[in-house]
Amino acid sequence: MSSTFSVDPIAKANELGILVQADDIYSPMLDSGESGMIIKDGDTISIYYSINESIERQRFTIAHELGHYASGHLVGNTTMFRDSTKSYSRDNYDIQEYEANNYAAELLMPKYKVDFIIEQEGISDIREMAQIFKVSPTAMMIRLKNLGWVKNDY
Repeated sequence: MSSTFSVDPIAKANELGILVQADDIYSPMLDSGESGMIIKDGDTISIYYSINESIERQRFTIAHELGHYASGHLVGNTTMFRDSTKSYSRDNYDIQEYEANNYAAELLMPKYKVDFIIEQEGISDIREMAQIFKVSPTAMMIRLKNLGWVKNDY
């Protein structure tokens, strides 16, 4: 089932003409603590992501950076970073980061697919859902909460 439910964010970026490149400690485009970034330089748009993160985090980071592109955040020559967990602090709210995260969640965990696996497949285990969508359990829980499937705080 997971092959039909997971989305390849690199393929999606490539469809849009965006170059996606892995970054590691030997090619430090990213500063310490950053998961990814998107750069617009003229007509060229590139996404860099850290290979030092889990595969699930890499996928969400790439989708998040695509969210900046899709939301129109790239004006002129721009560089935008996806920071570490400090971005998730309620005291550090940024509308562009919020929009990029929402885009990533919808791309990787579309509502109709989430609804289908819950209603039609009867799957309710967060970890199993996370594996199906190839995201972290935390990302899956946040998505379920935002879609109204989880009512209590976690």
